Amino acid sequence: MRTQFGPQEITVPEDCGAIRIDRFAMENFPSISSRNQSRKAIKRKELMLNGQVVESSRFVQPGDILRLEKEPPSRHKIFEINVPVLFEDDHIAVLNKPTGLVVSGNRYRTLQNSLRHNLKASPLADAMPQPRPCHRLDAPTGGLIVAAKTASAMTKMGQLFEHRQVQKRYRALLVGRLEGDGQVDNPLEGRNALTHYKVVGHNRALKTEWQTTVDLWPHTGRTHQLRIHMAKLGFPILGDSLYGGDTVLKSKGLFLRSLGIEFPHPIGGEVLCFELEEPTKFENQRAREARRWAQFCEAPTPDPIP
Repeated sequence: MRTQFGPQEITVPEDCGAIRIDRFAMENFPSISSRNQSRKAIKRKELMLNGQVVESSRFVQPGDILRLEKEPPSRHKIFEINVPVLFEDDHIAVLNKPTGLVVSGNRYRTLQNSLRHNLKASPLADAMPQPRPCHRLDAPTGGLIVAAKTASAMTKMGQLFEHRQVQKRYRALLVGRLEGDGQVDNPLEGRNALTHYKVVGHNRALKTEWQTTVDLWPHTGRTHQLRIHMAKLGFPILGDSLYGGDTVLKSKGLFLRSLGIEFPHPIGGEVLCFELEEPTKFENQRAREARRWAQFCEAPTPDPIP
């Protein structure tokens, strides 16, 4: 017989800035999708700080331990959308989230509500009532995401993310011509944030002159980190309606995709590595801009003088 979803614990990392407990819980417990849900858990004495019940306005400190005693109940029925599954066992699964699909939240059409449709139920004693995503991915960003099927896997995956033992690679198409490789070390909302980038190639673009294809490795997991860091560097991600300004193409969505993830299995310990091919829309966009540049910007070859 399966047990109910067990307690989860998260230790506040050393680089955590000033942040309230209700917000920290929302950003770090996958089963909590809003600050209001955090406050309700605190009020019910299900979310505690260092073993004590505190006010939702309390600020967490590095080294603090947050413990969630009980998973908030699911209010939604199964969302029957097919999501590609790259790997699945009794503990975890790795899926390819479609672009535009919200990971979790107080709504019906989410990846979280689709997991019971796409994954087999775990037969293990600590199986959760329903699988849960182990991390977040922006709605306009598609690609690889890990889900846990048991309480022990969920807890261990949280520790792997906390200790930065999960490596993720993203592919993006940037506005402008960025060169070489490097890193952006720019705090976000008072917290350390580090992104490494490596240029893959360039192509001409009619409106912005150049576009750059780049691979990105976030060493921290701040909200919208890659999008903000690229914009601050002066090369916003194509299609970014929040941080891209007026120079980006917005009709074809955000050109950012999670293509690689590597981590030790939370239970067995073996290293798992998954890779996706670049979406065809990236190459289609490059080819389209190359044609437009050749048509409107390249000088025609003059006829030979007789």
